[in-house]
Amino acid sequence: MIDFATLQEFVYNNRVIDSDYHGLEHWRQVEFNGLLLAPRTGADITVVRLFALFHDCKREDDGYDAVHGERGAEFAKQCFEEKRLDITQEQFDKLYYACKMHTHERNNDDVTISTCYDADRLDLGRVGIPLNPEKMATALGSKIAKRSLKEHVSVYGMREWIRKLNLP
Repeated sequence: MIDFATLQEFVYNNRVIDSDYHGLEHWRQVEFNGLLLAPRTGADITVVRLFALFHDCKREDDGYDAVHGERGAEFAKQCFEEKRLDITQEQFDKLYYACKMHTHERNNDDVTISTCYDADRLDLGRVGIPLNPEKMATALGSKIAKRSLKEHVSVYGMREWIRKLNLP
């Protein structure tokens, strides 16, 4: 069993920068989004929660950083090897791949990996980017993006809107 609070503190203390856009608030929103999506997509919730912690933890800045996902994946690997992550090899492989590829791949055949991608993309409003249904990785992510556009949700109000979203 993973103690997520302790792990979050460890990852946070080992981040590269203290970011307003890719920091703890974003990690928590990605986790929330993942917990919203995973039961409905059939994704592995543990992997999705771990992705929220690791995917941006090794960014060097808030601008374009093409290999930040790979650095986050390698840090997750270090934590896995140090037995900080009580997960299977299969779960780790999905986590590693999702972290490494989350900015390079639109979707994936694996529902857990695609759910990770959408959990992150659903928080694009924080940087002023509206959701694009065509860039979402899951049918549910696309449905949420379409609904946000239909309801004219302000990008800066997206987090609050998602937190109140009532999905079947």
